[in-house]
Amino acid sequence: MVWVEAAHSFRGGVTIEGNYLDYAPGPIWGGHVSRGGVEDDPEYRPDLFNHEYYMSYGIAVNSVSGKVRIENNIVRNVNGRGIATEGHLASADVRIRHNTVISDVYGSYPFSSPEAGAGILAQSVLSSSGPGFNVEIEDNIIKLDKLNFSGIVILGPATDRERAEKLRGGIIRNNRIQLKDGYEGIHVRKSDDFDVSDNTISGEAYYGIRISGRQRPGERDMRSLNNIVEDNDMADLRIREPDEYSNKHADGRMFAGSTGVSASAHIWLGKFSKKNVIKLEKHETVIDEGKNNTIKYVENES
Repeated sequence: MVWVEAAHSFRGGVTIEGNYLDYAPGPIWGGHVSRGGVEDDPEYRPDLFNHEYYMSYGIAVNSVSGKVRIENNIVRNVNGRGIATEGHLASADVRIRHNTVISDVYGSYPFSSPEAGAGILAQSVLSSSGPGFNVEIEDNIIKLDKLNFSGIVILGPATDRERAEKLRGGIIRNNRIQLKDGYEGIHVRKSDDFDVSDNTISGEAYYGIRISGRQRPGERDMRSLNNIVEDNDMADLRIREPDEYSNKHADGRMFAGSTGVSASAHIWLGKFSKKNVIKLEKHETVIDEGKNNTIKYVENES
């Protein structure tokens, strides 16, 4: 594992490049250790506090004030986050490019997250105040073969503290994501002005691309605003049909719909999304629960 936690007074940059990291227990187990099949139950959550399972990261870079370059790395068989970054100063410039994240192990559902694990995750701040930072995620390959993983996840602050800001103005472009029995291809949550374009999402998932947020009375605006989603290829993505698991958790947070009646789609714009622009092809489905979002259907020129 590569873990960098820099002091904010450190003004230099961080470069992590050309590493090969593989966390599989060995070929005798085929990439994972079975626990009698319980891991195939989507309701199962391993008890991490009592060492029932472990939580692994491939590369994590936090709390930097300068340039961050995570490029040309191969990360295999992590069950939490392949590449993760959070908590930087506003001056940080994070570029995650040309990496390969592949996993054939079951997810650990870190921090009680709805996704079993994520290929690449960026978050403005987890448990303290922070200003948000620039993040660009481009030209990565992500292949995740186990249940309920997500490809790329962008998160605003997890905390309600003052001066905990969103991520704004980032890029998610030209990534190739393949999921098997996946949760979401790309999820932008509590973040504004992202460019989500030219990505290829294939395999199986409940949602291809999702925009969501949160808003509580008296709190700052934590909706997702003004994101642009266009020119993404989901021709080879099969949208998973609603099932017992999704119906049970259809609360607007984990799944669209209402309890007992969930919905899945290529695009899900949650209740707290606003003024996002979505361009998609005629065959692609969309759930728009937000406000003043723009949905444009374009013809497939091929």
